[in-house]
Amino acid sequence: MHVLRRLLDALAPEGIVLDLQVIRPHPLVEVDDSILCEIDGSSLFVGADAARAAVDLLVAERLLEEEAVDDHDVRKHYANGAALVDDFETSERAIPVDAIPGLQAMDEECVVRERCRVRRLRQGVFGWTAR
Repeated sequence: MHVLRRLLDALAPEGIVLDLQVIRPHPLVEVDDSILCEIDGSSLFVGADAARAAVDLLVAERLLEEEAVDDHDVRKHYANGAALVDDFETSERAIPVDAIPGLQAMDEECVVRERCRVRRLRQGVFGWTAR
């Protein structure tokens, strides 16, 4: 919450904040619009849920006003399954262990599709004064 309070301090009067969030469901691995597996995004959702709750509190306190919300798919393309597996090696999110051998052998382009939300927020009518 401290970071958000600092953001409010830096925000120009009636300034705009874009809040990009990862939302449920879990990301999906697809090839040719067919779902191969679901990636466990639980570890990412913990932080995302806390961040969303903190922003929601600022909206409830009328320090920020929510002007617009858009839920959309974000797709990240990989040349092949091995590239996808490599990219997730250091990720907090986990590809199912039983899906890894098949992905590593796949020569086709793979896509990870996940849901995201962007919110446009404006400094609230009550403004913000450092506490």
